Amino acid sequence: MASSKKSGKKADGDKQSSTLQECDYVYACEWGECEEEIGDMALFVKHIAQHVNEYVSSLQSSNQPGQTGQATCFSCNWRECESQILGNYCDFNRHVYFHAFHVRLKCLGKALLTSSCGTEACSLDGQSRNWIPELPENLICGWKDCELIYDNPVFFYSHVNQHCDEYKEGNNVVGGARCKWTGCDTLVRSKYKLKEHIRSHSQEKVVACPTCGGLFANRTKFIDHQKRQADTASK
Repeated sequence: MASSKKSGKKADGDKQSSTLQECDYVYACEWGECEEEIGDMALFVKHIAQHVNEYVSSLQSSNQPGQTGQATCFSCNWRECESQILGNYCDFNRHVYFHAFHVRLKCLGKALLTSSCGTEACSLDGQSRNWIPELPENLICGWKDCELIYDNPVFFYSHVNQHCDEYKEGNNVVGGARCKWTGCDTLVRSKYKLKEHIRSHSQEKVVACPTCGGLFANRTKFIDHQKRQADTASK
């Protein structure tokens, strides 16, 4: 992901939450023994924030060992994750909130499989379904004159896509839709194509496998994954 050498501006939490849109999915929390299910992503993120705050408070009050200079060793309690994050509070936030983003993408993956008649589901054992990728040190918006810094991937990707909305609707925008990410001046025909392009900068994935947790940059690759795993299982 392209990044800026400037310090950037910390994104405001209240403004971040306003960028989220409602959807029909039900998001299941898997923090520790929690089995809460919530139908709104903004409320789901707030719910996870409660777990994060309680965990960090307990870590501080117990004065547990694990301090390494300015770094702390955080343990992710998301089921089947078990990651150890060595860093600061923001590093821990990025990791845990990516689980929220991952849940959303797995919901989309499940919905796509339901609507894709005849497509068999991934046959992997699901051991990796809650594994997430290593994240960059900062989620910085590289759009011209923006440089907001986020520690929540859910809000970051939503924010980045909003920049594309400055262009009008339509398949052939007059003058085209130009990318204003630092170091890029790619010109495409529509804001829809620009949103596809900007993922090459933000590294956003758009769908995940509900079985194995694999992340995919587009729906075609997701469906190919399902077919490939189903073919492998049938041999």
